[in-house]
Amino acid sequence: MKKQGWLSGLQQARGHQRAWLERVAALLPEELRGSLVNVVQRGGQLTVLTSSAAWSSRVRFAVAAIEPQLLAHAPDIVKVVVRVSPAGRQG
Repeated sequence: MKKQGWLSGLQQARGHQRAWLERVAALLPEELRGSLVNVVQRGGQLTVLTSSAAWSSRVRFAVAAIEPQLLAHAPDIVKVVVRVSPAGRQG
């Protein structure tokens, strides 16, 4: 596995996701931080995953307020979306 390098690629991607999760959580109000499951950047889209539909609505409004800060950090992002994480998938 290590010879092929795909494991290091996965580790690098996971580190990138973790960094985004920490960055978004730091900008959100404390009561919303626990509802975050993951934050994934794919191309020009940043997807914030939440634990439930109820939290997703609240996080969506909060993310709209911090979106300029997120976009300033990563100019290649053109869209930020908030979604409910698929059941059973934690980060």
